[in-house]
Amino acid sequence: MDLLLVRHAEAEDAGDSGSDFERQLTAHGHASAAEMTEGLALCVHKPAVLWSSPLLRTRETAAYIGKALGVTVSNYPDAIPAGDLGQLRHDWQSLSPQTNTLIVVGHQPHLGVWGAQLMGISLPVKKASVIAIALDSAGTGGQLLWYAQPAALARLGQIRHQGWPAL
Repeated sequence: MDLLLVRHAEAEDAGDSGSDFERQLTAHGHASAAEMTEGLALCVHKPAVLWSSPLLRTRETAAYIGKALGVTVSNYPDAIPAGDLGQLRHDWQSLSPQTNTLIVVGHQPHLGVWGAQLMGISLPVKKASVIAIALDSAGTGGQLLWYAQPAALARLGQIRHQGWPAL
């Protein structure tokens, strides 16, 4: 199974309530999330499962991904904002063997730490960027498939819309 770790797009500094849970995407964040999903949709092996942190900015980012892929978020694990890779790993090991891709929309620093723990390499996880990992058969480690920042994914989507064949 492929694991795609997606960082949420740009969010406001703090909501009116001051709650981290309620921080929403900025106008730039909405645009970036929409643009990057065009290219991301070309890189996902279906069937795909989409999970998101329950925090608003990740739910908003996941909504763009879901729309582009024609899937809905099926789980909002508290393990994502808690940074609990062990629990998350336990949860993904119970997915159907027919699942080709699990997309997890989450936060820094957890995504970067998880990537390093799973692959043994550290990558910068900028807003709206994606780390794609080919998990081993046990789902406990993996190898880097690809890494893309949002501008590269947006460009990939633009190329596709200009008539290039599907990858």
